[in-house]
Amino acid sequence: MTTLYIDTNVVIDAVEGRKNIFGKNIGNPASDLFYQTISCKYHIIVSTWTLEELKNLGVLGTAKMFFEVVRKKTIMVTYTKEDKELAKQRSQEHPDDALHVILAEKQKADFIVTRNTDHFKQIKPKMPIKKPEELL
Repeated sequence: MTTLYIDTNVVIDAVEGRKNIFGKNIGNPASDLFYQTISCKYHIIVSTWTLEELKNLGVLGTAKMFFEVVRKKTIMVTYTKEDKELAKQRSQEHPDDALHVILAEKQKADFIVTRNTDHFKQIKPKMPIKKPEELL
C-alpha cells in the first residue's frame, strides 16, 4: 500500500478548510486524502515533529480528530536530536522542512505530501513531492 508522509500544512488545510490566496479551496483535497486513507487507498505517516508543530500553532486538539479517524492506517515516526542536527546540515534555510524529509526517508515513504513543494525540492528528498490534489 502507498505510504504518504503528511506535512504539517496539509493537516492544517484539512482541519481549517483553508483556501489559498486566490480563493481556491485547498482544504478539501487535504481532507480527501484522509478519507481515502480510511478507504484503504493509503497509509499515512505522521511524525512527532508534525504533532509538535500543530501544538505550537494551536490546532493539535482539532487535528487529533482527523488522526483518530485514520488511526488504524497511521504510522508514527519519532524524531531524535540527531535527526534535528542532520536537518540543520541538510538545509540551513529550511531546517524544519528538512526534518520532515529526513523523517519521511527514515520511514521509507512513497511520497511527501505538502504545500511547500519549492522548499522540499531544494532539500532533494529521495521520494517524490506532491500536493494533495495530485494524489486524488
